[in-house]
Amino acid sequence: MENFLTPLLAGFICGFVVSVPIGPVNLTVINQALRRGFRSAFLVGLGAICAEVIYASLMLAGHSSLVLSKPSIAYGMRVVAVAVIAAVGIRSLLTKPEKIEAGAATIERVDARWHHPRSFLLGFILTISNLVLVLMWATLAAALFTHDWVQPDLPNRALCATGVFFGGVAWFLLLAFFVSRAHRRVKNETLILLVRGCGVLFLAFAVLLAYKLFI
Repeated sequence: MENFLTPLLAGFICGFVVSVPIGPVNLTVINQALRRGFRSAFLVGLGAICAEVIYASLMLAGHSSLVLSKPSIAYGMRVVAVAVIAAVGIRSLLTKPEKIEAGAATIERVDARWHHPRSFLLGFILTISNLVLVLMWATLAAALFTHDWVQPDLPNRALCATGVFFGGVAWFLLLAFFVSRAHRRVKNETLILLVRGCGVLFLAFAVLLAYKLFI
C-alpha cells in the first residue's frame, strides 16, 4: 500500500505546488472568476492541468530508463534539480507587484480576442505553449526517480501522473472558488504573498534535495 501511496502523494504535491506561481494561467483563472464566475474559471484551470499532465507523463516516461541506468547521470540530474528548483524559488520570492499588473494587462488583451470563450481550451493552450514546463517537469521527474519517490514501473508512473492531475485540480478548484466569491478585486498584495509562499516551498524542497546529495 505504501508503495502505491508514495508516488501518488509525490505527484499530488508536485502538481499543486507547480500550479501555484502567478503566470498567464493563474491570472486568467482569476480574471474569469471575477468576470464570469466559478465554472468558467475552473474550466480554464482544468484545461491547464490536463496540458500539465501531458508534460509530466512524457518526462516521467522518458526519464525512467535514462536516469536510473548510470549513477553519474542520476547524480548530475540531482544537482540540476537542486539548481533549477532553487532558481524558481528565488524568482518567486523576488516577484514584484509591477510584474503581476503587467501580466494581468496582457491576459486582458488575450482574453478580448476570444469573442466566444472556450475556457478549457484557453487554459490548455496557455499551458501547452509554455515550453519552460518541459524543463521543470524533466527536473522534477529526475528528482522523483533518483530519490525513489517514484519507481520506474508503469503503475508507479501512472499513479504519479494521477497525483499531478489531482494536485493541480485541487489548486485551481480553491483558486476559482474563493476568487469567484470575492466581492472586490483580489489585491496584488495577496497574490504576492501566494507567489512568495510558493517560493519558500520551492526553496525548502531544494534544500531537502541538496541535503540528500551528501547522505
